[in-house]
Amino acid sequence: MLAIARDIFWRLIPANPILLRIISMAGKRRRDMIIRCIYLGLLCLWVVMMLISLGSETDLNELAKNSASIFRSISYVQLLLVALLSPVFTAGAITQEGDSQTYDILLTTPLSNGQIVLGSLLSRIFFIIALLLSGVPVFAITQIFGGVGLDNILYSFGIAAGTAFLTGAIAMSLATFRLGTRRTIFGFYLFIIIYLVGLILLDWVPWFHVAGGAVYDEPTSHISWFTGINPFLALKASMGDPSYLPPLAADLPESLRWWPVSWYLSSPHSFFIAVTFTIGLVLTIPSVIFLRKVAQSTMTLRNWIMLKLRLTRSVTARRPRYVWHNPIAWREAKTKASAARMTWMRYALIAAGLIGAIWILSMFARVELPSRYISRGAFNTEQRMVTILASDRPVIHRYAEDLKVTLDGREVAIESLDSRLAVKDYTIDPRRRDVLTALDLATPSRGLSLADTQSYLLKLLLLEVAVVLIVITNVAASTVTREKEDGSLDLLLASPITSRYYLWGKVRGLMSVAMPLNLVPVASIVVFVVYDIFRLVSEGSQFLWVVFPEAIVIAPLLLSILTAFAAVVGITMSLRCRSTTVAVMASVGIVVGLVGCAAMIGYGIADSARSSWMPLAIGSFSPVTALSVLASPEQFGGRIFRDGDASMILEARLGVILGVLLSSGLYAVMIWTVYKSMVKNFDMTIRRQSR
Repeated sequence: MLAIARDIFWRLIPANPILLRIISMAGKRRRDMIIRCIYLGLLCLWVVMMLISLGSETDLNELAKNSASIFRSISYVQLLLVALLSPVFTAGAITQEGDSQTYDILLTTPLSNGQIVLGSLLSRIFFIIALLLSGVPVFAITQIFGGVGLDNILYSFGIAAGTAFLTGAIAMSLATFRLGTRRTIFGFYLFIIIYLVGLILLDWVPWFHVAGGAVYDEPTSHISWFTGINPFLALKASMGDPSYLPPLAADLPESLRWWPVSWYLSSPHSFFIAVTFTIGLVLTIPSVIFLRKVAQSTMTLRNWIMLKLRLTRSVTARRPRYVWHNPIAWREAKTKASAARMTWMRYALIAAGLIGAIWILSMFARVELPSRYISRGAFNTEQRMVTILASDRPVIHRYAEDLKVTLDGREVAIESLDSRLAVKDYTIDPRRRDVLTALDLATPSRGLSLADTQSYLLKLLLLEVAVVLIVITNVAASTVTREKEDGSLDLLLASPITSRYYLWGKVRGLMSVAMPLNLVPVASIVVFVVYDIFRLVSEGSQFLWVVFPEAIVIAPLLLSILTAFAAVVGITMSLRCRSTTVAVMASVGIVVGLVGCAAMIGYGIADSARSSWMPLAIGSFSPVTALSVLASPEQFGGRIFRDGDASMILEARLGVILGVLLSSGLYAVMIWTVYKSMVKNFDMTIRRQSR
């Protein structure tokens, strides 16, 4: 029995030759050590900064609350890094096994199918697990002041590890059954991003909410039906957030108390961990069973299914395709992972963005008619009479010369009231019957208030921009390294194609890929601006823009600059790095770091705007800040948008436009400089890597 256990279980994972080789090599690589040190250093720096912000607080309750806040922020950062890095490390399994020249030799060795599959799978997620383990001491620090339980830490690491394991299992299954090509890498990465972001957006929809439990005097919290299948939502549910607590199994309706629905709703975090590891194991078993059989077969699973369904096409001559003036750009945009077979995914992203924008617009457009209100023309200034509609029945009152009218708490003039407004209360002079001395009005309530609508729309726009940047950065970072790995770059360099022609074709092709993706946030903005134009006619002077109309022109400019920057950074790192994994990691880190730092600085500068438009113009040098000010001016535009008059707001809007135009020119010069540097050093960089 011991011999069987040693031969089967011991050699399957602990003594797996593939896994041991990867671990021994990773322990000697300076690059891996530097990455782990940087990761651990960032976590430590974040904890130190949060502890410094606590000051000399001595109240144990406050220290516990602050410690819990630090833990939550670190947990989200850790999960975000895992969600970004896991596809990078595991997506290589989709193509590397097919491209490797040693794969056929590996199949002829005495290694079993289980050793090959598990060794490849665990070696790909080894780096992620090593990063998670290196952060354990940092998370343990949060227990010093209390407020963080051991179960919270275990749930946080379990959710992150489950996400990495499931991602790796999917990648290995695609590689084993030869369902993946080079185009699959883009689709695999894009699918994960759309899945994570899409479920978070759907979590906002009240229709999917599930009532949670009340904590102390907090209102009843809720989760959604998507909490147990999204790592970020599951992590949020495990943090004890009073507004996002799962219900107890005993509090569920009778129809939902059957297993596993009761488990899914009452403990979504434990359900997520169990399901991700279970699905990962289920996906791994067929790979272990059919590895060599599939490798020896000349027919792929896709072709076999097409043959059984009689969907194969007869052999016909393919029509010639029109190639652009620059064939490198055409090849990048039409025949690689960035376009041809992923067109439907781009359309799905556009559809998801439009559906989200239309849903927010429909909630905002739903006006609840008050029981008492005034409409346009309600005031007769000559006879000093006002008509108040109560249940659609007019009631006419006289009003005094010194009538005090307030709208949403602000005193306004009668002449400015030219739209339908709700009557909250009014005061009648006791000495003169039916003579109003005070009238309190309010803007009719909507399904979503203006502030909430702007907040939701801005979150949607930022998520769409983040998806576009990550996708373009990922594609750009692999565009040159993939050609190095498969040897096609040597063929291109042997042709008359120059470095300028080659690199410009890469940039041109990637911008063509980004164009339909950039249409998603632009279309969301256009939907609201068109609705605002119709709303402007009916609301008169009380009208406030949801999104400033100049965003229709500014947003495409900002998105073009951001995508061009991401493309140039990705191509630069792809040119300098030898492997796709390193290039993608470095590119994503640079893009996210620079854009994030610029946004934080821009937010701070724009928020300092009091009576001058200059801070807004300077803060708009950050594209994210400029987009935030256009979509939610009162929240991110400083006091000038909250308390300023019409002329000051107009100056501020012009200042944002001026800042965007100047910054776009500056960024264009920087992008062109980086491009010229790549062209100049292209030959030297390639020669260095050929040694």
